[in-house]
Amino acid sequence: AETFEPEEPIKKAAAMDKWEGEDEEEEVKDNWDDEDEDEEKKAEMTKTETKVSEKKRLSEKIKEKENRLKKKQQEQKERELQDKQAELTIEEQLAEKLRVKQLQEAADLELAKDAFGVSSTSNSVSGIDAMCPSSKEDFTEFEKLLKEKISQFEKSVHYSSFLDSLFRELCISLEVDDLKKVSNSLSALLSEKQKQEKV
Repeated sequence: AETFEPEEPIKKAAAMDKWEGEDEEEEVKDNWDDEDEDEEKKAEMTKTETKVSEKKRLSEKIKEKENRLKKKQQEQKERELQDKQAELTIEEQLAEKLRVKQLQEAADLELAKDAFGVSSTSNSVSGIDAMCPSSKEDFTEFEKLLKEKISQFEKSVHYSSFLDSLFRELCISLEVDDLKKVSNSLSALLSEKQKQEKV
């Protein structure tokens, strides 16, 4: 701590008097009506105004030409349209109206089909007819759909004879082992039903 020496002594900033220059007078014009500077500004303004007005005139002329061109093009289109309509015979005009009406009806029909979820193709199949099972899950789904479809008619007098005939026709193509499985599961179902009736 004894060996510490400041590198340079700190210089005090020159104190400025905040009122300095207050006594000095500004140059004031003797006649307030003299507007030398104002005249120079006015001259500059008139120059810029003439430039701006010339630009405005040019832009207005360009716009007018564009508007005239647009009007001519529109009039020409209208004349062409009138010429086409005049060229069409009464039969052609009726045919065109009929064609437009049919297109509108077809579009309305498609919109209604989409709104009600009906397929737009008339040959589309759904449900059981659309199924082509290949995996175990597909066959399980197919089984559910078939059961729902067939069990709707279980109240009918002809239901049991229908099932007998259906199973016989379906099992004709089965191998002996597969036919035994079907027969065993039906026999097991029969014994369970008989036990339930006894109770």
